[in-house]
Amino acid sequence: MLFIENDFKTIQFAVYFTDLDEDETRVYRFLLPRLLTTHTNQLINKTIMNEKLEDLYGAYFKSRVERIGNLSVVSIILTIVDPKIIGDDSLLDKALDLFNQVLFDHNSFNKELFLEEQRMIIEQWETLYDKKRLYAQTKFYEHFFEGDAYGTPLSGSLKDIKKLTVEKLETYYHDVFLNNTKKFVANGRITESDEKKIESIVKHDMHLNHPFVSTFRPSRSVLVIEEETQMKQAILKLGYHFPIFRTDELYHAAVLLDIILGGYPESRLFKEIRENQGLCYDVSSTYDYYKGVIMISSGVDVKQKEHALEAIKQLVIDMIDEGITPKELEHAKAYYAHQIKSSLDSQSFLTKRAFIRELLNHEDTFEERLEAIRQVTVDDVKKTLNKITLDTIYVLHGGQND
Repeated sequence: MLFIENDFKTIQFAVYFTDLDEDETRVYRFLLPRLLTTHTNQLINKTIMNEKLEDLYGAYFKSRVERIGNLSVVSIILTIVDPKIIGDDSLLDKALDLFNQVLFDHNSFNKELFLEEQRMIIEQWETLYDKKRLYAQTKFYEHFFEGDAYGTPLSGSLKDIKKLTVEKLETYYHDVFLNNTKKFVANGRITESDEKKIESIVKHDMHLNHPFVSTFRPSRSVLVIEEETQMKQAILKLGYHFPIFRTDELYHAAVLLDIILGGYPESRLFKEIRENQGLCYDVSSTYDYYKGVIMISSGVDVKQKEHALEAIKQLVIDMIDEGITPKELEHAKAYYAHQIKSSLDSQSFLTKRAFIRELLNHEDTFEERLEAIRQVTVDDVKKTLNKITLDTIYVLHGGQND
């Protein structure tokens, strides 16, 4: 159990269910948090659950499933107003009782709610082709992460979703999910007596059963995929092999490189490709430090797609050849440091950070992290640039006459 003492006006109770990210369990883990937070044995439908949350002064649940390296993490977070603000000494007990019910006390699931959630996911899949950005992202991931868990959707396939039954979900919940590694975080103004109360109710905290692994396949010859559809523009996706991970010495230099490349409005991609050359509607880059990759995304006029693609590729080549300037690094450091300092004002960020630090055994303080950023040099960023290799290009575009 992790306790974070903060002076926010709310208190958060979070639990993170962690297991290996595997094909056969993905669909269960995607659907489960949606059902867990909509009803319990006592609160049998969404309406009654919502009334209960309103009675708790507008408390609310947030749930999420995500990949972190080779792990699948399901998070469920209950946020309540600080009982000291409203002067209700019973609120903490009531909230903890509800939290416990939501997590652990489901003898079965409401079949109508299950079918409703299943139907909505099926509809999302069946209309995916009409959502061009999401479709392009999904297809790009299939090709770039082919053979890797990242190449498959968090929800599992449409076939997996259609085959799922409420009985299978209940079996997985009782036999597998409740035996996952679980880490609890409580964040807010919590007294010692509150801590004892929380610990007496939440008795399921466990250590990680599976080692964390962050790896990706070796780089390959560039794979180029083009797909035509009906729309007025083109969506470009470029995947670069970039084997620098969260625990590597060059991690902060890699983050700064991504910021300079396409991570903020002063980035090279934004200023050169969008503003100076006017080749795209939007362009940005993303660094995934769990997989060791950089991905560039851009939306362009269909008539400019070849020109824009070549310009983006050339910009990266020029960065690799020429490096960056001290001024670029200075601005990127200021932006990076500001992002870190701003995160201190987010209760949800601090809750998640506590879990991630525990999961990955990170012990650096905010001050140490800021100092590490200050120490990054132009040569450090040059070293990271030498590790970039273009791997996959995916283009979804309309016909010239659309």
